[in-house]
Amino acid sequence: MMKNYSHLDEDLLPDEKEEYQDLISHLTRNRKFGLYFVQSTPLDDEKIITKIIYDLPNKKVGVLRLIEPIDTLYERVLELYNNQQFDVLLITGLEHSLYQYEQENFGQITEDKFSNLTKVPHILNHLNQKRELFRDNIPISFVFLARPFLISYFIYRAPDFWDWRSALLEIGSINKFISMRKNVFSSDCQS
Repeated sequence: MMKNYSHLDEDLLPDEKEEYQDLISHLTRNRKFGLYFVQSTPLDDEKIITKIIYDLPNKKVGVLRLIEPIDTLYERVLELYNNQQFDVLLITGLEHSLYQYEQENFGQITEDKFSNLTKVPHILNHLNQKRELFRDNIPISFVFLARPFLISYFIYRAPDFWDWRSALLEIGSINKFISMRKNVFSSDCQS
């Protein structure tokens, strides 16, 4: 007997559900360069990655998990793209570079305020300088899974990169939705 799971979508708030569906629609239709920022937490990143991969069966999705600070991204992404030829790249962990920058320059991590808006972290300067190369040589959809702290850094310290063909999506309740689906599917397996 086939069970109907459509009621699970009702648990997402309308705006969050629409934002997630908009993201999937954009990623499905996009055949060129695009920037997307999904506000999330490191704990939720893997759930969101799994859901996006599942919801894009006709797209090749790559994942880049940054686990340490970096100063450059272009060369790493270009090499990955040349080897894997994906349509969408999900990127996590870019905040490590900002945490290191904050610690080195200000002695502490100040997620709720900016100590000095005149300096720009190396990675954001790099992204600003290489944005045309990303567009011209890696014509894919980039999805940055990011904490609000990272998004604020992009807005205030890398506005050229941020404003350049980008979209911000806040999908707060997706985690509840994913957990509910997991629970329902696992209970079916036990039936």
